[in-house]
Amino acid sequence: MAAEPPLIAIFGPTAVGKTAVAVELAGLLRARGQDPVAISADSIQVYRGLEELSGAPSAEERSGLEHRLVGVAAVTEEFSAGRFARLAHEEIDAAIGSGRRPIVVGGTGLYMRAALAELELRPPVDPELRAHVEADLRERGSSALHAELPERLRAATHPNDRKRIARSSELLAAGIEPHAISKGLWTERLRRPAVMVGITLERDELDRVIERRARAIAASGAAAEV
Repeated sequence: MAAEPPLIAIFGPTAVGKTAVAVELAGLLRARGQDPVAISADSIQVYRGLEELSGAPSAEERSGLEHRLVGVAAVTEEFSAGRFARLAHEEIDAAIGSGRRPIVVGGTGLYMRAALAELELRPPVDPELRAHVEADLRERGSSALHAELPERLRAATHPNDRKRIARSSELLAAGIEPHAISKGLWTERLRRPAVMVGITLERDELDRVIERRARAIAASGAAAEV
């Protein structure tokens, strides 16, 4: 039996051109007789109605490559990395099972890891507890909550990383021991063979690209999405 061809994972910073690379790569794969499909690993693109703000694939890009897991949830829904992992694994397995070549495009580091690996994700906490922690964060600020974390978590978490600080604080309040944040992106064992493609630009050029995108988003009327 022939070995399973590895899926392809494309990652890099915001506005670096990951989707364009995925579309171009898809054309090359088709020329070799393969049937590619993109799976978005972006924590904002999962929401419907945020296409401009999230930099979701354009209609032209979608015509060149089918994209999955874009606009699959309402903005009012609670959407966790655990839920994303289940959906991504289903999409990847279904694509490979039908003879297609998945291209995972991120996006968000945690969501990329969730798509490719079996993460040990902590369960969601009680909504009232989460609301209490979020109120405390707004009132006292991230630095105060950061100072109250155990030393190993303080060392691995930036004082301005409000999301991770809030998550660690709510887990501790619920009596759940948080994982230390890994400084490496790919620390888990992959579910399937994968080729990792990292894309980057010189910092000055990337800053210019991000500024152009921000201006285009503002001019597009994307504020109506929020």
